[in-house]
Order: sequence, then structure tokens, then C-alpha cells
Amino acid sequence: MKEMMIQKILFDCFDGRATSLERKLIEDWLKEDVENETLYYQYLDEWESQNPQYLSDDQEAWQKFQTVLNTPLNPSQEPATTKNNAAKHATVRSLRKFWYVAASLAILMTTSMFFLQKTILYSTYKTPYAQTQQLTLSDGTEVVLNANSTLYVPRWGQFVQNRKVLLDGEAEFHVTHTIDNQRFVVKTSSDFEVEVFGTKFVLYAREQAKKVVLNEGKVQINYQGGKKQLMKPGDVVTLTTGAPSLDLSNTDDTKKYSAWKDHQFYFDDTPLAQASITIKEHFGLQLAFETPALAERCLSGYFKAEESTEFFQALSVLLNVDVRQQGDTIYLSTKH
Repeated sequence: MKEMMIQKILFDCFDGRATSLERKLIEDWLKEDVENETLYYQYLDEWESQNPQYLSDDQEAWQKFQTVLNTPLNPSQEPATTKNNAAKHATVRSLRKFWYVAASLAILMTTSMFFLQKTILYSTYKTPYAQTQQLTLSDGTEVVLNANSTLYVPRWGQFVQNRKVLLDGEAEFHVTHTIDNQRFVVKTSSDFEVEVFGTKFVLYAREQAKKVVLNEGKVQINYQGGKKQLMKPGDVVTLTTGAPSLDLSNTDDTKKYSAWKDHQFYFDDTPLAQASITIKEHFGLQLAFETPALAERCLSGYFKAEESTEFFQALSVLLNVDVRQQGDTIYLSTKH
């Protein structure tokens, strides 16, 4: 079908005016070529920009709900009869139930719209536990995703015009420098982003902390509503969740922070309790210790392991401990 014709049919479909024959034509068209799916989302994005959808004010609904919930009955208007009193209480309960449902629906609708927009506007690259993935973006930027990580890249030509990606997890970026010095921004789920022009760095962005290790070039960290931090090669910046400021240090060996690319784990006199965070992020397994003293024992050096069994075999020999797995939990105990 001609592009103008398919656009009109799709717009009619998005408006809810397509006939059953037109819907069948769209279904067949989507099956013809995998690139048609990308074009479908492009037209959907164009249609949505021309037809803004309703975005509920969940904050206002929640405040109204709290007001009704916390407003006591006026004693001066107390009903004279038990029957009227019961009716008043029933009315208040109904109002409270109404606002509770309204607030819940508002929050649900807002959340649904957010995830729908992310699905439409971004291509998603996700790695499972214990696996990494190499990507080359349309501008030539190379990315290596660590295990249990997700990268969102704008669809179509939007990325070329505005080089911004979203990261949840950990990745190494080798950003391509452009002739017009166009910036490249990696955003995280919180108020923390890395702004670069052409460089190589590792970004760790998980729940407990954000960390940037700069290999080469120059980057700027933007965080906490306007704060900025410039970095030079060898700098390591860490922002622990809840901390008021960044921790800035320097390293002579930036490669240890990307050892995971070669399925290696690097520990520097790291207590097992702290190492368990890395293990859970990479393999999806939780460590349980027989005694608190065992949790305080330290690991140092490189461990190469593509599978969790390889890692725990090495751990068992090195620390002389018994390893037992039950479901997603690994139990460590001292050998007797």
C-alpha cells in the first residue's frame, strides 16, 4: 500500500473510525515486513502529538481524597434521629469510597500512560542475569550492557537529533564525537545524568547507588536539581542513594570497573555481605550466611565465571566454605 494511504487508514484506526476491512488490511500490512512495525509506531507517535491524550492530575485527586477522609462530621449538624445519623454516616462512607477509587484510578492511568509512552517512543535493549550484550547505536556509539540491565534508545530519527538514552543497570559507553560537537546524555531513573561530547566511561545506575568511572575524555555529572561535577580520566564518582553529596576518588586501573565485560568479577578486600550485592545483581541469587562472622570475611582479586556455579565453586575453595543452593538463595556455611 502507498505510504499516504496507510497513514490515513492508521489515523482512522487510532481515532476508532476504521472499518473491519481496514483493520484487516493493517493486520496484513504489519505481517508483510518487520520495518512496517517501526513505521506503525512512528505514525502512532505523530497521531498522539496531534491528538493529546488525557493525563489525569493524580496529585489533585489524592489531595481531595485525603481532605474528605480526614474531615470529621460537624457536631452542630448531628442528626436528631438514629435513622438520619446512619444515613449521614453512609453518605460519608460513600464519598470516601468514591474519592479512594478516583485517586486509585488517576494514579493507575498516569502510570499506564508513562509505560505506554516509553514503549512507543523507545527501543528497549534488556539483558538477562549472567549475560552481557554489545550494541552499536545509529550514531556509531558503542555500548556494552552488563547483566540485568536495560537501555532505552529513542526510535526513528529522534536519537540523531537529540542524543539522549536512559539506563537502568550498568553499561560501558564509547561515545562517538560529532562534527558539530553534539552532546550525548545518559539519564538514569533518578535525578542523575552523565553529559559527554566524545569519551569512554562506565555508568553504574542501580537502586543503592550511582557510579561513573571515566576512562578517557571529559564528562559532566548533573544531579540533585542543578548540581554539577566535572570529571577527568581516572576519576570515580559515586552517589549513594540518600547521600547529600558525591564521593570523588581517583584510580590508576579503570579496567577493573569493567571487568564484567569479560565475565570477571573484581573485589578489593570486599566483605562477603557487600559482595553479595554484586552477586545478586549479576546472577539474581541471594546469599545467606551461617554466622555474622562469615558475612564479614573478605574477597580480593579477580574471579572469572560465566555461570553462577563457576563462581561459587571458586568461592568454596578460596574461603573453605560449604555452598548449598535452594531456589534463588545460596547458603554459605563454614566447613567442619
